[in-house]
Amino acid sequence: MQRSLIDEVEPSQQLLYWTLLFALYPFFVESSSFVLHRILSQQGAVRGSPGWEIDFIENDMGDHVYHVWADPANSGIEPANQYFSVEMMRDAVRKSLLYMAKNFPEKTTALSSALVEYKLR
Repeated sequence: MQRSLIDEVEPSQQLLYWTLLFALYPFFVESSSFVLHRILSQQGAVRGSPGWEIDFIENDMGDHVYHVWADPANSGIEPANQYFSVEMMRDAVRKSLLYMAKNFPEKTTALSSALVEYKLR
């Protein structure tokens, strides 16, 4: 059985990668980067099925972070709410796009364009 990217990351980052799996799904449908644009331009929450959300917020200390939530009944990951820095999110998006390009060569052009557009290389 092929290991997924989620299996390869630190347990503390698995929720982040699990939500990105669903957030980046539009690339498989129409090479759309709408959700990716919303995430990386820090324009507020994106959410979807099966029960996930990524939101760019200001925490209690005044830092801007990403709040990531996923329904543990679907993800199997606890805690269901976690916070990630901008740098961690950008790195996770970059690694996710590279992983997708490696495993889905028909999407390489769209994924490579997104890496360049969002300066993730």
